[in-house]
Amino acid sequence: MKYFVLALLLFLLGLLVSTFEPQPDPSYPLVRLRTEDGFFITLVQHRVQSAKLCREAVDAFVATLGKACATCTVESEECTLELRGLDKALAEGARLPIYRVTAQELSIALIGPPEKVRARCERMASGLVTQGMKSASCVFPNPG
Repeated sequence: MKYFVLALLLFLLGLLVSTFEPQPDPSYPLVRLRTEDGFFITLVQHRVQSAKLCREAVDAFVATLGKACATCTVESEECTLELRGLDKALAEGARLPIYRVTAQELSIALIGPPEKVRARCERMASGLVTQGMKSASCVFPNPG
């Protein structure tokens, strides 16, 4: 009888484990691209609650980019659990020695020809507002 009870408990434990769905890990959508005129752009969106939502965010940005910039090349796209280096500083709004665009749900770093980068930064910020974001602004370099 005690083996029957033990077997029943193990069976119930197996059912519980097989129906358990772990909480999804929050991820950061991250896209890096290069333009034909010499700009390198990194986009970091705010953390989303699942890998599926992250993938959807990355795919949506890449699709929008394809329409807005036919000559841009996507260097990398990923969903990452942890940000490092420039990506982390960008997401945290740290002082950076580069131009960046900040908006309600994303941050964009711009590295490019010095004579063109400020104008591109300001155009990107106003373009985000035109596309429906509440606010976006170009942040000038701040050597920290």
